[in-house]
Amino acid sequence: MNLDFLIRCLPTRLRSRWGFDANEQEFFSTISQSVGLMQSSDGPRMLLQMPTDYFCLSLFTVAVMQLRPSLLVGLWHQNIMSAPRAERFQEGRRLLRRIFNLLDRLKWQRLYAVIGVERYCSLEVGVLTALRHAWLARSIWRGLSSKEELLGLVLRGTHCGDLIYDTYLRYRVQPTLDLDDPYLCTIITQALNAQTAMRRLLAVGEFEIFLTSYTSYVQHGIPVREALRVGVNVYSSGNLSQYFKRLDLDDVLHTAAHWRYLEQFESLPKPSTALEQARQQLESRFKGGVDQATLYMKTSAFLSSDALMPEGVEAVVFLHDFFDSPHCHRNMLFVDFLEWANFTLGVIQKYDLPIAVKPHPNQLEESREVVLELQRMYPEVKWLPVTLSNRTIFNSGIKCGISVYGTILHELAYHGIPALAAGDHPHTAFGIAITPDSIESYERSLRDFRTLPLTTDVQKQVLSFYYMHNLYNSEGLALDFCGQNLRDIDVVNSSGLQRFMTMYPRFLSLLRKKHSESK
Repeated sequence: MNLDFLIRCLPTRLRSRWGFDANEQEFFSTISQSVGLMQSSDGPRMLLQMPTDYFCLSLFTVAVMQLRPSLLVGLWHQNIMSAPRAERFQEGRRLLRRIFNLLDRLKWQRLYAVIGVERYCSLEVGVLTALRHAWLARSIWRGLSSKEELLGLVLRGTHCGDLIYDTYLRYRVQPTLDLDDPYLCTIITQALNAQTAMRRLLAVGEFEIFLTSYTSYVQHGIPVREALRVGVNVYSSGNLSQYFKRLDLDDVLHTAAHWRYLEQFESLPKPSTALEQARQQLESRFKGGVDQATLYMKTSAFLSSDALMPEGVEAVVFLHDFFDSPHCHRNMLFVDFLEWANFTLGVIQKYDLPIAVKPHPNQLEESREVVLELQRMYPEVKWLPVTLSNRTIFNSGIKCGISVYGTILHELAYHGIPALAAGDHPHTAFGIAITPDSIESYERSLRDFRTLPLTTDVQKQVLSFYYMHNLYNSEGLALDFCGQNLRDIDVVNSSGLQRFMTMYPRFLSLLRKKHSESK
């Protein structure tokens, strides 16, 4: 299908999304001059996910330039259509989203073709197969009796329940799962479609490497798990600690393998130097700066503001965005953030605990609506302004902070404030946060928040964690980044390609060297 023709048929205000602007045109002209050098007859056979963001396009370009694959196939992974429950004219909006998805696919195929993608595949299946899957999905859906049962769901030998659960939250735009919602059946159908499409694609055994952006949600996680199942080397770029993390059947999540941090830190040749580097960066964050670990934040949570801390507050619950994928770590005490929030606020209100609640400063608009509903449900609980600086909260003398697994846990501990978690989190290798192993234990800790212990050398442990999580070089794929920081590349704005073009000469020089050595 001709993308240029389709774009000309669109209203003027929509053309900019699917046309190619000056930054993209420069990417075309610059990269195409060296695409021939990116291929090698004895290079690995590679499957490449095609994320619609400029950071991944740039990062994957660097990977292709250095790995020089003999085969490069692009995977279009977008097989889930958003269907917000409260949306009017749902069928019409879903049709528009499918058209937009097609236009996105045509555009990004052109962009990835510049780096040598030879052919494309997707997670879709034929009509008859899709109908069989819809029938099977209906049977599975009707048989579900609890949210926990869905979380443990295995489809044809592959664990998919957590992916389906998180996909429902994100694309139904609901803070918790509704087992009676037919859209859940739709997602199970799409999970089966994705699984079949990947198994067919991988059956011939032609791929040695699979590069992907994330492992969350059906469209990312199922390709990853199916590729690992047949022995493909899978690398994901979805965390802020590594450009690429190597996955395996025992670790299918894009989040860093934090349980190895302490062992890795103790093997460092100069731990004191590492601690000082961590101290400088962490202290910069507390002064209002944004470091690598908080790049996702629109503004620092430690910037000064006019908001004041209410009197009588002795602890604070730090809420999450209710539509983030909650199951990005190994386990949680609760099935999702809303159930955790309801339980926690219920305990606070029941026992009249002097614990206030702060909404996530970077949450989606839909998450704000959930917060408003929680405020109506728990009128006796104190709520803090979202603009209230964490610096003000920490200096107020609180005795505890509570989160499921957020970065706030080590920030609290560094300031001498006990932190209470509600599941697996990146700090578990260290004595940074109290981590109950059951809901009953969590409730006891919540009620006894004034007496929770704090490790004596907690600041050192926080700095050790910070270094391992943000500064330690633990790359899973041996690439030379030529001293360039690709994290500076804008994800959603094509100006990110302009930033990449300033780095490109160094990568091109390395590519030419590899090409000459292979002759």
